[in-house]
Amino acid sequence: MAPRKKPTLLAQGKPRTLGTSRPWRVRLYAPAPGGTKYQVMFRAPAGEGEPWKRVLRRANSEAEARKIFNQAEAALDTEQALPAGADLRASRTIRMLGEEFVNDSVARGKHPRTIEQRVSVLNAHILPTIGDVPVTKWRIEHSRKVMEKGSKTRFSASGREDLRVQLAAMRKLAWRLGWLDRGIDPLDGLEIARANILHGATAHYVDPRLRPETRQVRAMAAAADLLCGPEGTDRQMTRLPLFGTKIRVAGFGGLRLSEQNALRAIDVFFDRGYVQVNGSWTTPRGQAPYRGPVKNHTLHEVPLPRSLMEGELLPRVKELLGLPAKASLQQVTNAQEAERQRRANLAARALDKSVAWWNYPVPPEDEQWLFVDTFTGVPVKPEWHNDRWHRIRAWVDENDPDNAWPRTIVYRNLRHHAATKWFHEELGEPWEVVAQYLGDKLTTVLNHYVRAGEDALRDSVSKLATL
Repeated sequence: MAPRKKPTLLAQGKPRTLGTSRPWRVRLYAPAPGGTKYQVMFRAPAGEGEPWKRVLRRANSEAEARKIFNQAEAALDTEQALPAGADLRASRTIRMLGEEFVNDSVARGKHPRTIEQRVSVLNAHILPTIGDVPVTKWRIEHSRKVMEKGSKTRFSASGREDLRVQLAAMRKLAWRLGWLDRGIDPLDGLEIARANILHGATAHYVDPRLRPETRQVRAMAAAADLLCGPEGTDRQMTRLPLFGTKIRVAGFGGLRLSEQNALRAIDVFFDRGYVQVNGSWTTPRGQAPYRGPVKNHTLHEVPLPRSLMEGELLPRVKELLGLPAKASLQQVTNAQEAERQRRANLAARALDKSVAWWNYPVPPEDEQWLFVDTFTGVPVKPEWHNDRWHRIRAWVDENDPDNAWPRTIVYRNLRHHAATKWFHEELGEPWEVVAQYLGDKLTTVLNHYVRAGEDALRDSVSKLATL
């Protein structure tokens, strides 16, 4: 019998003595006669104190084999992880990448709501479509399938863009983990149909028709005072006794719903005329709600009308601080400062030096919340809040149709009213100041509310009206 021919050596690395007494090299072999597989052979650690074992990696093409060869050489030079075997690479699917993506989001301290949204996108769009595809074989056609599925339920351009952003984040993680070659971009060429936008506006521009009028804000707040106040007849509504005040805080202060729910007696500075926004009420699924950090970890102060501060918030703060209804404003201010100082002293003893008076942990049931659900004693769940909001809107539709709240405008658009109708137009504040009040970047505010050339257009219309 003729001796079997040895495979042809195509490349070999530098001599090494790692794990053995005799030198060895990483070697790349061409397929043996009659074979189709290229082979890369090297040594790798077997365990603590044990000699290194021989490792064989196979490839279908010379390009893939040389890539494995270079990876092995680089790993041995820098003591990084050696190239994974074919069975391990095949087991790293998009489903596994999704799990790593969620775990990475948790490790990076992402907000629970953000993590919930990412899990929802995974389960609704990505995993049902390409969940079993190995990450090494993820290509543009797979990403297009995800976008096609998402377009059936995400009708807005921003919604489809959010889906693409998550795919991009997963791609970046796959590159970082080494599961996907950086020379492969599974999103290259992925186009999203653009929505028509006004000239001079950005994709995030909020149409003025979606910014409620001040008369509508006042009408909704007045209706909430009637339905949720002590004279209300619906027990489900009277569980939220200061809903009208809450609407005014949103409409004239621009606070997000989570920031409204997180307001406490010590966050109101009556002597300065503002509330400090320093936390948010978070209600993650399957977990107990808690008071977490404000969005972007940016504390900011928001001025409110004096009638709202002293006429509506002051009585509530007196009640929470245990002061008599006849207590003076100075007495309230003194009691607030004493409570802030007490928490500051406790925070100074904590090991975590990031703890201060505004974020010192207090059990939710013992906190001095301005707006609570009287049945639970803590801020209301967003679902319950929205239900009461729609009941109030229906009441205004029927009893005050001139000030009816448009169905196209949601509760969070009260923030848009505060930014444009109140802060910028009524108070005449520049956009830089409005951004500070909202706790946003100036570019974000400009992208939402400012359209280039709008003032010039308005001037031209006024001139033409006289011709």
